[in-house]
Amino acid sequence: MNMSESQSKKEKNLLNIIKDWLSNSPSHGIRRICLANSLFGRIFWSIIFLIFTSLMCFFSLTVIRKYIAQPMKINLSVRQYQDPKYFPAITFCNLNPIRKLKVPDKPPNHLRSPPRRPSPNHTDRELQHTFDELMNGYLTENFRKKHPTPMKSGYVLNDLLIQCTFNGYLCNRSLTPFFHPNYGNCYTFDNDLHVSDIPHNGTTQIWTIDDDDEGTDDGYKLFLELFLHQNEYDPSLDDRAAFRVFIHRKNEIPILSQNSLFLASKTYTKLIFSQRMIIFSQKCRNDLTVDMEDIFGSTSIRYSQALCYKLCEIRLITNQCNCTDRLFMVFSQFFNRNLTNKIKTNDSCSLKNKCFNNRHRLNSIQYCPHCLPECELIQYTIQSSYADYPNFRSIEKVSKRIKRFLRRINSTSYENRSTCSKNPNEAFLDDIVAVGITASPYATEILSESPMYTWVDLISSIGGQTGLWIGVSLISFVELVELLFLLFRHLIRSFIIV
Repeated sequence: MNMSESQSKKEKNLLNIIKDWLSNSPSHGIRRICLANSLFGRIFWSIIFLIFTSLMCFFSLTVIRKYIAQPMKINLSVRQYQDPKYFPAITFCNLNPIRKLKVPDKPPNHLRSPPRRPSPNHTDRELQHTFDELMNGYLTENFRKKHPTPMKSGYVLNDLLIQCTFNGYLCNRSLTPFFHPNYGNCYTFDNDLHVSDIPHNGTTQIWTIDDDDEGTDDGYKLFLELFLHQNEYDPSLDDRAAFRVFIHRKNEIPILSQNSLFLASKTYTKLIFSQRMIIFSQKCRNDLTVDMEDIFGSTSIRYSQALCYKLCEIRLITNQCNCTDRLFMVFSQFFNRNLTNKIKTNDSCSLKNKCFNNRHRLNSIQYCPHCLPECELIQYTIQSSYADYPNFRSIEKVSKRIKRFLRRINSTSYENRSTCSKNPNEAFLDDIVAVGITASPYATEILSESPMYTWVDLISSIGGQTGLWIGVSLISFVELVELLFLLFRHLIRSFIIV
């Protein structure tokens, strides 16, 4: 056998292997091309196969692009959260931050001279300037103490809180203080920390004809009775009289300018909150950023995007305006104690600073890309209703309780008003504020984010496209590997023989 005959036989064997595989190909188009008896049939099936293969590639690439883009879908579910451990934190402040009767003549320790006293015929602008200096003084003093205390010229908790019950048990009077230069002394209630084991007694208000689960030991309600002290208000600061209340998550620093509510006097306000939980799966965070961990030095502070933006804005103001925003010292109540020694407080931002006045133009989203939304975001929707408090028949009973409260705090500011009034109880009515905060009976909505395309969906979609257009499945690729193996084995044998 000469060389040419051997080469011809070798090529013939290769063609037979390929032809046998094509004749039994799992792809219907390829098998049709191989088994066609005419040139027209082969051309026809070749064109059809190319068209369908092109369509398969187009749709498969579309699926791959969507997978790479990572689109998300929203899943809706509901869950009951009628459990005290899910009750939010409640922060409240008197709308008037400073007591007129307790404005100090002695300045805070860091001030060389007391704030400039307004003239007898002072304007609101002069009083606001004095108030601003005084608040800055207390804020800086608290900052340097490292152990923030309530402002002496403001309202301490015992001055404001007449009574407090949660699920039928008395609250202890150690609510967490929070000082803010615009709102004065604020206090935060956390049912995990501030509920005693002492059940309510006869002097504590219980609603007996309201909703079935309110006021019972297994209920889900906070009741607060507060006192405004309007006789100590300064009309130049604010014309309104109310308590500001803010509902937020536990361990979350309250940013009071967001979603706060007013509680009016002589009124029982019923607040029913419903929760919506939004769960993100991508581009979110649960833990504090590295900068926030250095600032707070604790993992007990809950991360929030709003807090992250605030701290980032403060850093931008410090760098661009060369001064320290007062809000930085507000948040410093929760800072790492070692950090406060490194922060300058003598150059607090003034309203005369043009850069500071234009701080709203700072683009936080652009300069703070690390401030991602929380992976688990809870939004509170509040419904409110109102009733007169106390009613006409209960004035005498409530007044006795208020008088005991005033004697306990050694307040004599209402004695003259009581003697001058025809009804001695009228002096107290304008200062009573009552609020009941409870959860909605409806289930909590949970909106969870999940990828629209997972790797399983990607493989399934590509498999569906190949099977639909050219009849190829995953087993077809195994058969293709078998063809390559047969060709490789044939070439090896031919090489050995030669």
